[in-house]
Amino acid sequence: MRLVKLLTAALSLILTLQSSQTLKAQIKNQWLAKTALFPAKPFDYREAQFSGSLYVLHTPDGWPNRMFANYSAGINRSIYRWNATSEKPGELGVEIATFTQFIFEDPLNWFQVNHFNTEYKVGIHYNWKTSDSWAFRTRLYHISAHLGDDFIYRYFINSYLPNPRIYEVIDISAAIIRSHYTFYGTFGVIPHSAYERKRILVDAGAKWQKAINSKDWLRWIGAVHMQFEQETNFYPGTRIAAGIEIGKEGIAPFTIMLDVFHGYIPFSLFDKARITWIGGSMSFQPFN
Repeated sequence: MRLVKLLTAALSLILTLQSSQTLKAQIKNQWLAKTALFPAKPFDYREAQFSGSLYVLHTPDGWPNRMFANYSAGINRSIYRWNATSEKPGELGVEIATFTQFIFEDPLNWFQVNHFNTEYKVGIHYNWKTSDSWAFRTRLYHISAHLGDDFIYRYFINSYLPNPRIYEVIDISAAIIRSHYTFYGTFGVIPHSAYERKRILVDAGAKWQKAINSKDWLRWIGAVHMQFEQETNFYPGTRIAAGIEIGKEGIAPFTIMLDVFHGYIPFSLFDKARITWIGGSMSFQPFN
């Protein structure tokens, strides 16, 4: 009987220790976290998110002026997070998105919609934080652009065109977060492309937000985002936006903005066309 009691006590102790270790692991590590360690970049046209925009398009040379619409659908999601409750967590995630553009031919006369281009993006990322203020991200992703059927038929394109927007990117980003401000920057390299293309990609930006009437779900928001590519001699593609953000901070915020963009078009085979967009847009990340 004494041996049975000792074995029972030992087994209970082992189970208690195992349960404690399991609980500790569950607290430290986390599947499918609802927020991301690296702050969202809603003003980056190439960010995986749900967004839509409608612009007046001006091109100094080349195409005539017209209206232009962007639509994107994307997931930027944490899959597994290590040390979730510590001050220095890390997480592995995925990024999947499509970016589609439409051109409105002669919108003040005969209204036609032209599917101009669709791009696909898929990749993985690792985010980590070193403090409450500093966050980092490194990514590997593939992106490819494909002209829309409407555009091909309308402009009688009957052969394959060189497509310099099929490539892979490795990049690293850093962000510093303050009470009302976020500043970020990215440096990337294209290790492989389907057609010859210069390798370096850079972006930088800043975001400001402040609660409206002390509400925790409604904020003023303003930002500038700049992107530079060696392919276009680092000419700045600059987007300036302002509007409101709705929702709990960091958990699927919805933004409505007025914005302007000037630079080389951030999509399509024709990414050496310099344009100016002025209009409105919205963005949403339902999976964060």
